[in-house]
Amino acid sequence: MRSEPINSIKEILLQIENNLDTVIQGQTTQAIELWQTFIKQHPADIASFLEQLNEENQIILLKKLPKVLTSEVFEKLSGEIQAKILLSVEKEFASEILQEMNASSITDLFDELSDDQVKEYLRLLQKEHRKQVISLLNFDPKSAGGIMDSDIFTLPEDITIKQGVALMQRISTEQEYLGRIYVTDKNNKLKGFIKIEDLVLNKPQTLIAEITHTNELVINVLEDQEVVANQMNHYELLSAPVIDNQGTFLGIITADESMNVIQEEASEDVYKMSGLGSVEQTYFQTPFWQLIRQRSFWLITLLILQSLSSFVLSSYSKLIAENAILVLFLNMLIGTGGNAGNQSGALVIRGLSTGEIHRKNGLKVLWREFKAALIIGFFLAIIGFQRVYFTKHNLYAAIAISISLSAIVVVSMMLGTLLPLFFERINIDPAHSAAPFLATLMDIIGIFLYCFISSRILG
Repeated sequence: MRSEPINSIKEILLQIENNLDTVIQGQTTQAIELWQTFIKQHPADIASFLEQLNEENQIILLKKLPKVLTSEVFEKLSGEIQAKILLSVEKEFASEILQEMNASSITDLFDELSDDQVKEYLRLLQKEHRKQVISLLNFDPKSAGGIMDSDIFTLPEDITIKQGVALMQRISTEQEYLGRIYVTDKNNKLKGFIKIEDLVLNKPQTLIAEITHTNELVINVLEDQEVVANQMNHYELLSAPVIDNQGTFLGIITADESMNVIQEEASEDVYKMSGLGSVEQTYFQTPFWQLIRQRSFWLITLLILQSLSSFVLSSYSKLIAENAILVLFLNMLIGTGGNAGNQSGALVIRGLSTGEIHRKNGLKVLWREFKAALIIGFFLAIIGFQRVYFTKHNLYAAIAISISLSAIVVVSMMLGTLLPLFFERINIDPAHSAAPFLATLMDIIGIFLYCFISSRILG
């Protein structure tokens, strides 16, 4: 129907002009028929008709047009009229129009606006898709979505370098590019990035799409922040793009934010390894009684668990009474075992945190620590034997204590390795497996091993 004779088109438009208020209201059969005929005309003809009307009626008719047709008609209007309409309508309607326009038409339109206006509408255009996604999701503060910056300038892939540079020069003196600019398509899907030098080293008429690089790392908006920080550190990136499951560009995470996450997670690990749980605030920001509750819970729990040591000792009370020398070296054995276990635990927890240790190489780590435990246990047993024999001159006691020491060190180092790997496997923070939990557990196991081995040697 867009191929009707010019005279017919002029007659239709004339009828609409003469009955404009009726057509806008659409309350009569004639008005409805005229409107249906009107929207079937070529966008260029509709645009020519709109240019003859005042600004108020131009906006009313544009809003009344089907969405698919609105941008087509808007693109056919003169730049001056486009600018006036854009500045007069609500931001939501302006965004709808801009989203459907091609990049070249948008850059032409921006020539009619001031630099501040360009900055405002370009950001509105780029952020709209992100807002739609972000509004539907309640991001976990510990996720990539919770730490990303969504107010980011991007370049469309279908404009030239010359147009891109012109936009950059006009819209931002504050924008921090961090060495790269992210590129999207008209649906705000991430396509890659370009470097600042790419804009200088290529011809002005080159399309942005032709110089776009593939991202080394693309982050899903729901990814855990600690995983993100470790990945960015691995690739040594100053920034990384964040997308949703459909590939829509939502924002970026900067190296500064990544470093903050690493520091935050390291602090949490220190607190957990000390039996304090998760502390969200600094020492002086945390209410006094909250500190009391956090610290008391673990201490009471460990106190109850520690009571098992007394039960073990009471079971071997006769052995201890007949061999008082065993009591003299009890703290030495238990302390050494706890220290050895904490060393292994710290190494594994750190490895799990940085990603160096993971489920695939867990057995390799366990075997490596087992060999280390045997060698360290052997050396300590020799030193322990000499310490006991040359000070107490009791051969059998020296043998019992040195063998116990070696066994405690091996078991302690194995527990220090196994517990973090096990906790990670069942999705519990491995830091919880560290001291004082490990130390308390090794106290119980160490006392049992000491008493059991001594009873077999000393009778």
